[in-house]
Amino acid sequence: MIVDIIDQKLVFKESHFYPRGGGQPGDFGLVRCGTIAKKIGEVTAGDVIHHPVEIADDFEIGQSIQCSFDIERRNDLATMHSAQHLVSAFADELWGAATVGNQIGRNETRIDLKFDDKTVFRIDSIENAVNDAITANLQITTAEWTAHELMEDDRVRNRSFIAKILSRLPEDVDKLRVVRIDGIDICPCAGTHVNETGEIPKISISRIKQKGAGKLRLYYELKMSN
Repeated sequence: MIVDIIDQKLVFKESHFYPRGGGQPGDFGLVRCGTIAKKIGEVTAGDVIHHPVEIADDFEIGQSIQCSFDIERRNDLATMHSAQHLVSAFADELWGAATVGNQIGRNETRIDLKFDDKTVFRIDSIENAVNDAITANLQITTAEWTAHELMEDDRVRNRSFIAKILSRLPEDVDKLRVVRIDGIDICPCAGTHVNETGEIPKISISRIKQKGAGKLRLYYELKMSN
């Protein structure tokens, strides 16, 4: 049901669309009401989730609607995002490098890494580690954890960076969605993911950029076959 219309954006009573955030682009899709069918542009969120359409005047508050999102795009981004968790985990495991930014893409994803000594970085080392974890077909699951549980568990990586994120959360948020890759990583994340690492094609580091003292920007792609 449509509960509000803000500019050219529809607000629904419930939404299964992923809004842009955490480095992952938002979903695109389609909304139908009777004979009217309109494309939904990239979904975003503020206080509510916004579903942009070209002409919002075609809709009214209180209407019942049917929606669908671009499942192929969603699955591509979920696969890339799961691979990002592996790359970030092994950058920390191999060199103590912290992920300080990322941007998920369908064809290429970038990750910003901060090192104590970035000369230790080796492309083949991280490619092999990630691809071995993909071959191992590890489970990827989600759970809800409190901030205290996150900060007290030694298996959670990059806790100083996570602490900064936690400090910006509204006071009424007492639990966070956590993504766990069996034996590899535990990380707070609201993004979409696959169920097992074996669903991820093997990665290939496509390019590297220097981003100042101690920082590298790493780009990776997914190979079309394992």
